[in-house]
Amino acid sequence: MPRLSLHPLRREWMRALILLQAVMLLVLMMSAPMSAPAWAAAPSGANASPLVVLVPQDLRHQNLQNSLQVYRENGKRLEPSAVAALPDARFQAVNGGNLGISEDALWLRVHLFRSAQSPEQLVLQLGRPVWREAQAYLLPADLAQASGERPAGIGQLDALHSRYTAYAFQPPEGPSTLLLRVAQYGALTPEFHLWNAGAFRQYAVDDALLQGLFYGMVAALLIYNAFLFLSTHDRAYFAYILWQSATLFYMLAISGVGQHQLWPDTLVWNSIGLVGGLPLMCAGGLYFIRAYLLLPRHAPRTDLSLQIVQWLAITLAVAVLLPNSEWLLVPAQLIAAASLVLIAWAAAVRWQQRFMPAIILLLSLFPLLIVGFANIGRTLGWLPETFLTSDALQWVLVFLALVLTYGLSVRVAQLRERATRLQDLLLKDPLTGLLNRNGLFDSGQRQLDRTQDSQAFAAVLWLDLDGLKRINDQFGHAAGDALIQATSARLREAFGPDAVCARLGGDEFAVVLPNLPSPRLAEDLARHALERLRAPYALSGREFRASGSIGVALYPSHAQTLEELLRLADVAMYRAKALGRDTYVVWEPDMEADVQTSLFQFTRPARS
Repeated sequence: MPRLSLHPLRREWMRALILLQAVMLLVLMMSAPMSAPAWAAAPSGANASPLVVLVPQDLRHQNLQNSLQVYRENGKRLEPSAVAALPDARFQAVNGGNLGISEDALWLRVHLFRSAQSPEQLVLQLGRPVWREAQAYLLPADLAQASGERPAGIGQLDALHSRYTAYAFQPPEGPSTLLLRVAQYGALTPEFHLWNAGAFRQYAVDDALLQGLFYGMVAALLIYNAFLFLSTHDRAYFAYILWQSATLFYMLAISGVGQHQLWPDTLVWNSIGLVGGLPLMCAGGLYFIRAYLLLPRHAPRTDLSLQIVQWLAITLAVAVLLPNSEWLLVPAQLIAAASLVLIAWAAAVRWQQRFMPAIILLLSLFPLLIVGFANIGRTLGWLPETFLTSDALQWVLVFLALVLTYGLSVRVAQLRERATRLQDLLLKDPLTGLLNRNGLFDSGQRQLDRTQDSQAFAAVLWLDLDGLKRINDQFGHAAGDALIQATSARLREAFGPDAVCARLGGDEFAVVLPNLPSPRLAEDLARHALERLRAPYALSGREFRASGSIGVALYPSHAQTLEELLRLADVAMYRAKALGRDTYVVWEPDMEADVQTSLFQFTRPARS
């Protein structure tokens, strides 16, 4: 089969897409060094006059980023009392939207001032839902204490029941200080928010509804495709279920639903989900894409590349179970970047082969590429915390899952259409569209079985077209082929839609007439067919005349198998030729001795 080529414009679009992906990855890798947090260059003493957050009377929501002070532990765990006693000059200002990846915990301090008219109950919300460690303390009294002594009034805040790390507290009237110790999986982004407690409750309700919508859609897609897998046994649906299950686990981890709602007392699942869930999701996605695009059959080299990265991702996900595996976060992000590029490449390869599901995948990949690389950049400390770099990922993934569910249906339809064409090549005569020998034995035997179940009658007719050799010799084989096609159309009309009509080669045809109320109906139909064949044929501007000779064998009186009925009908057809052609003859036992039979093999074809 010749290889299909793309239109030049489409080829240029494909090259541009691949180049865009490479440029995006290069820009993200070179945009900033991971080891240099944005606040590290802030001069000592930059906060000699610390900013104080004034709690407004009409407070609803306020970002504290510009008022944060940061202090790094540098390998030694500090007590909150020791950090509280540090002067402001020891803290650094937050200068930028991402503090980078750090193995050490960071201390953050915020000075508040609440007037008598300001809300009494406030909520401190940490921007990222999931933290490796997070503790918050309220210091309502003056911090001018001796170093090493516990400042008066320091107390750890109680966490709220929310998918976010959030703390409710009631600051005293006047000055107070919030102190936080945080450690993050990946880069730490200084997104800390101060809420009016009532406004936060409404925000939490709205957020819970959105999360419920997301997980409900994922669960519905899983159930829907599970039923399709059970009914079709298509490996692509099984791969889809594995991919979406891994995606569900990873999204439960990074969205905070897992840590705060499902496993609040089993923190080891956070490390497994946040570090190992990503390569596990990538492995499931690569496995699905290989099955979805039929890569092992149609693009084996591309499939090998995806398979290598898939097993690397599985190995990385398993390695997360080992102790002290937090360092695997960066390799996991690189695996995710490689998976995105390879999936886009595989879709482009199959697009070039005009595989429609690949085009659907390629068009839906644009938002995933943008959001996926943005999320990688935020995790590695290159991009700030925004909706695009964090929460947008789950909605893009559910959009992709919806589109690929549609793509799977298109894929199944395309494969069925291809299977139907192959089936037609195996069972049908290419010249006339009637069944061939394989199709005759397949469909004809089924009709005989149904006739037996209904205790009715059936007949097998063998027809030889008279005069075809003469037309071939005088007018050429093109005229003969046209005559055969016209004869096939007339036989369909003469015997009706329930008959099984087949061309067995040359000028020979066979017809199975099932569920006849009387054997006499077979003779009536044979006479009707002969009348239809006698009518003139207008082909290529000429008029042709032809006739036929028909032999009839009856079921069950003459024989009960299709093979034997065909043989007896062939014997009767040669008796009709001997009687002068253009007639039909019903088989009788005395015809066996002196009648010639055709070279047709009266046995069922072997199945390949």
